[in-house]
Amino acid sequence: MIRAVFGDCCPGRRRRDEAGASAVEFALVLPIFLVVVFGCINYGVVFAQQISMNAGARDAARASVVQPLGGSAVTCAAVITQARDASATIGLATTRLRVNVTGPTGTTCGSASGSTSVTGSGAAKVCTGSSDGGQLVVSLSVTPQALVPLVPVPGSLSSTARFQCEYS
Repeated sequence: MIRAVFGDCCPGRRRRDEAGASAVEFALVLPIFLVVVFGCINYGVVFAQQISMNAGARDAARASVVQPLGGSAVTCAAVITQARDASATIGLATTRLRVNVTGPTGTTCGSASGSTSVTGSGAAKVCTGSSDGGQLVVSLSVTPQALVPLVPVPGSLSSTARFQCEYS
């Protein structure tokens, strides 16, 4: 009677026809578990990249619109360099960033993804000559890369910062 209720006499022993069932269950669950774990890691990295891009655009734009204490006003190319430097984070190569800067006087410059050269009015001072203290716009965009290629990531990330020029 006791054997019918409690099974075998030795607890912890498996019957012979159940040997290997744990290995099969583990093999079935492991791929799903790994996709979920690496998906969380990938999206965490993508969110860190987005936050870093937001901070980089904001920092570059803010530093460019304030009156310089010494020296000359900031050039369009310097804004691009500062935006790239401030956006550096895990998994984000700053050379992959596309940066566009538009000054209040119509001054525009940019840098394409994969290039360190500046197109447009790179030597122009971004806020100099703005009579009404117009807005400086710094835009960043990038196509993120997954750390684990099997887990998809969003198509592109972008960030824009707009600040009023505080001097002319």
